[in-house]
Amino acid sequence: MKKIVFNIVGLILTAAALYYLVDSFLEGAAEAGGFGNLLSFNPLLFIISFVLMILHLLAAAWSWMLVCSTAGARISFRQAFNIHFLAQVGKYIPGKVWGAVGKIGLSKKIGISAVRTGHALILESLFIIAGCLLASLPVIPLAAGKIGMGTTLSVLIVLVTAGVVIFTAHPGAFRRLLSIITSVTGKNIDIQDPGFANVLKLLPVYLLVFLLQGIAFVFLARSFGMDLPFFPGAFLLPTAVGIGFLAVFSPGGLGIREISLVWLIGIVLTGGEPGQASLVSIAARLWITLGEALAFVAALILWRGKKLVGEPPEDQV
Repeated sequence: MKKIVFNIVGLILTAAALYYLVDSFLEGAAEAGGFGNLLSFNPLLFIISFVLMILHLLAAAWSWMLVCSTAGARISFRQAFNIHFLAQVGKYIPGKVWGAVGKIGLSKKIGISAVRTGHALILESLFIIAGCLLASLPVIPLAAGKIGMGTTLSVLIVLVTAGVVIFTAHPGAFRRLLSIITSVTGKNIDIQDPGFANVLKLLPVYLLVFLLQGIAFVFLARSFGMDLPFFPGAFLLPTAVGIGFLAVFSPGGLGIREISLVWLIGIVLTGGEPGQASLVSIAARLWITLGEALAFVAALILWRGKKLVGEPPEDQV
């Protein structure tokens, strides 16, 4: 019952966020004298943004391959691509667990145990949060000034938080985390220590994933006539993605990511056209969803059992 109530409340809050976003866009369009006056589209810049976004998605699949390897499950890039994007659809289902459930189920089909995949999912979550926090550092001084917080203090908070998140992957802290999970679930989870140095090697990979996403977003914004600078513009979407990821009540961060992005654009471009930030924010959601949909279709075509996906890894544990 608690889970049902949580999901219902989450859907209500998501709907409220989407309503506010659409309402602000329509109000801005009216102030601009109509949607036609607000829209300025450059196809070439949009194509560049889409190509860069596809590279971001490929880098995301690569990061899943590497995080699985760190967790002791060796898989190929094709396997990682298929599993990552076939499971992506689960993130839009209320509950925040269906993407993980999908990865566990699909990984079992190629011989990877639920324990190994679960370990990879924990590491992935840690580095998504840490990567987003570090990617938000260039935006922090502007955001701190907007909310009246000292820049030094806000940057320090982000660095400490990112450090704590990364340190969670340290063997000692990780064992403590596993003991807490064991006490809560009543199940003994035995995960081999991957080595802290190996875990830290993942951080630059996730920073690259988010940097590609951020640069692609700048080109997207410019394709809609927004004069968004590459710095700190390339760090706005990764910051908003991190906020949406932490909003556990919202499927795929829907609504929360978009509102956060509108606010972040507002602190970088104080003289932007009314409604333009909302337009770009909505476009960014549709843009990346289209990319994920294409990746999902490609993974679905490739997923034809072990012969096309690849033979199970030697490690069947």
